[in-house]
Amino acid sequence: MSELLPPRDPKMLLTEVTARIKIKDIRRLYQLRERVGVKWYESGLVALLFVAALSFLVIVLRLIPDSNPIIYDFVAGSSIALILITTAILEFLLLKFSALRTLYELQSRLIEDLDKEIARLRQEIEALSQVAPREKDEPPKSSATRSDDSAS
Repeated sequence: MSELLPPRDPKMLLTEVTARIKIKDIRRLYQLRERVGVKWYESGLVALLFVAALSFLVIVLRLIPDSNPIIYDFVAGSSIALILITTAILEFLLLKFSALRTLYELQSRLIEDLDKEIARLRQEIEALSQVAPREKDEPPKSSATRSDDSAS
């Protein structure tokens, strides 16, 4: 009725599973790279942030009544402090995001280099494992020299 598939070679199965996992990871990596990448509007956001802070400051200074100078100075000072702190925090966050992007690129390059190194080492191990069975099949050459050395 239903045919059973012949058992698969474990090495081949491991290679296929590893390849599928790598493909999935690479797709996810490229999606994350797109989401983290520098967008065209980010530099405009910094300029808009500066303009918004200045306009907010002008509005606050115009709306404060001039009748009481202590209240005027207090509101103006706290508004300036609020604007500076908000702008500094947003600039700080933008710089952190930029640093994270740079770190991401560096780690991506390191991971790619390590993957290449692992692939090279696997090829060397495979080559050595193919040479090792051949050496087992050959008769030992050193047995004749041992008997000569032990006699003297």
